[in-house]
Amino acid sequence: MTIVTDFHSHVAPSSAYEMIQAAHKKGLRVLGLSEHVFQMSEVRPLLQHLPQEGPLLTFATYADQVQAAAHDLQFDTRLGLEVDFIPRKNEQIQSYVQAHNWDYLIGSVHEINYEIIEIHWKKSREEGEALWLQYFELLRGAVGSGYFQVVSHPVRMRVGNPHLPPTFDVELERLAAEATRCNVALELNGYDMLNYPSLVRRLARACVLQHTPVSVSSDAHYPKEVAWAHQQTEAIMREMGLSKVRTWRRCEAEEYGI
Repeated sequence: MTIVTDFHSHVAPSSAYEMIQAAHKKGLRVLGLSEHVFQMSEVRPLLQHLPQEGPLLTFATYADQVQAAAHDLQFDTRLGLEVDFIPRKNEQIQSYVQAHNWDYLIGSVHEINYEIIEIHWKKSREEGEALWLQYFELLRGAVGSGYFQVVSHPVRMRVGNPHLPPTFDVELERLAAEATRCNVALELNGYDMLNYPSLVRRLARACVLQHTPVSVSSDAHYPKEVAWAHQQTEAIMREMGLSKVRTWRRCEAEEYGI
């Protein structure tokens, strides 16, 4: 395996220390930690409808814990945050987020009109297809917002909605083209890779066609999940002709080849 980074992982269910230890044991060179913004106590009142995944942190304690663990373990660790893109709340959320220094910010869409996309929706095919189109519209909004270096799990809606629209690949290419225009990476996500590899392959193909930078990430919530789908993701990247992985330091893009 030549993918030696993981830029989407969480600390609330375990700790920064344990996640970094796992990255070291798995042979990674860099770990990006990116806790959910809704796990931050300052922002939680705005996002109480999203499921809490562990003890709440403040922005300051989160950064301190990551930096202390990285120092103690002498491991290259980047400080990130996964931030929900919710048009009616973006300005308020970003007023908290932009007050701090980050290596990178991940934009995520977890809901449509207060409905969580990772909960199975009992919708008709027509309703399901329409929701996918709304999802892609929100993803393009996140890409074009200027807030984020990368937009995460662009096919995650498949968890709760199997009704892919006939224009699914066209929508992926539209998203990839917008990401290229804005110099924002799209994420090849480990959870999606393990559950919906055919959709990740289609996303990778769109990124190739539109010359879009990609980030490779596990979306790990526990140490055992760090880099858990990297081998499968690398295989798809090689199949599709993707040869570079994007990372960030102080919001400046870096890339390495595989």
